[in-house]
Amino acid sequence: MFTLFDALEISAIGIGMIIGAKHGYVVFGTTGAVMGSVIGGGIGFLAGRLPWVLGSRWVNRRYAADSNERLRERLRSGKEYFVSHILLAHLMSRGENVADELPCIVALINSEYVDRRHFGWAALKLAFPDRAQKIASYQPSDSTEKCRSVVSLLD
Repeated sequence: MFTLFDALEISAIGIGMIIGAKHGYVVFGTTGAVMGSVIGGGIGFLAGRLPWVLGSRWVNRRYAADSNERLRERLRSGKEYFVSHILLAHLMSRGENVADELPCIVALINSEYVDRRHFGWAALKLAFPDRAQKIASYQPSDSTEKCRSVVSLLD
């Protein structure tokens, strides 16, 4: 899935390459343009990656303070489906058994909404890799009917 963070990273790399090439050319000519482009692209990569790093730290810190019960409530409510994989990861890192959460993940991968299916698929692969392997042909972007027929193989 292509996200805003991916767009920021790619844009920053491109802008860094252009700025680096321009400045390198002014100072050292063609060789400087090539070297400046490489250096500028590297700096752009780092700068473009920064929002993702800061955002993921913020999200992890936000859920780290929650109790196991609160994490399970959030997961089961379905309102925070877009972080279901993160909620499961926190529970698993605390040594919690997440087997009881499988029904809410199956509901996500059976959803009529593609974005819910994408997040549900990520959660299934993280917490239940053996089940995900059973339905390896599952593609969240397929039609709802096709997704549901593949998921029915889990029963």
